[in-house]
Amino acid sequence: MLGSLTTSAQQYFSVVVSASLKYLILAFLTYYVSVVLYGIRWKLVLRGVGRDAPLHELVKAILASIFMNNVTPMSRSGGELLRMAWVSKKANIPTGVSAVSIVYERILETIPIFALFLVGMMYFSSGEPIPFVILGIAGVVLIWIKWGAFVRLSLRVFRTPVTDEEMRKITALRSMHSLNMAAVLLSSTVWLLDVVRLKLIALAFGLNLAWSFIAVISIANLLFGLVAFTPGGVGIIEGGLVGTLTYFGIPMALAVSITLLERFVSYVASSLVGLAVLLTSGGVEIWKALKSQ
Repeated sequence: MLGSLTTSAQQYFSVVVSASLKYLILAFLTYYVSVVLYGIRWKLVLRGVGRDAPLHELVKAILASIFMNNVTPMSRSGGELLRMAWVSKKANIPTGVSAVSIVYERILETIPIFALFLVGMMYFSSGEPIPFVILGIAGVVLIWIKWGAFVRLSLRVFRTPVTDEEMRKITALRSMHSLNMAAVLLSSTVWLLDVVRLKLIALAFGLNLAWSFIAVISIANLLFGLVAFTPGGVGIIEGGLVGTLTYFGIPMALAVSITLLERFVSYVASSLVGLAVLLTSGGVEIWKALKSQ
């Protein structure tokens, strides 16, 4: 195992040193700006359910949860349990309330993901983008009209069980129009930054990919993460991304380099940062208390 880890570290290092430093720094910047935006969105949703917490504690909880998601075989569940325990300990917010806020964040993410899917579909179409714009507007209107069904579908897609009381609170958030608009705008910006990060990583190797193609890769990345059963999706996401890139004609060497650099930013470095936050901010005690419950 030690030999395998050493080989993997050598592969990541060789890819990182061969990439453009300017684009690598920008890729890191987009990743951590996204984390701050996640924190702002969480703060807004918490206010929507009558609670509040310092932004820096929310950002630290998110960073630590990324580490937990990357090392536990529970998809996002381990990290989200830590987030709930974190705000319970640091801001005295009941876990039921924080659970509602986290579930609602996931639901709001579905809207920009749908928009990203439509942009990705444009890659396969040589015609005008107007039909996709009309389809996008119709999708948003349908979501608003069938809000209850949309919430239940989102919870099923993200494999998130809720109690009847949590469901009632989530449904009630629909009436807070300014909150929803701000949260959807933040979610859309986060997903836009995700696409920009992939663009920057490809540029780090001198490859200028079309935005619509990167949208396809971003959607594929999300799907591989949802079906992955290994900690952090290790092995599944890497294999899936390399396979997707080569399927669309990217040379194998470049596909491997892009995948390794993307995972270096979103998995290796984020795990190290999350671990540092966990160790220096009392996260270990929170996690131990959570496991003892």
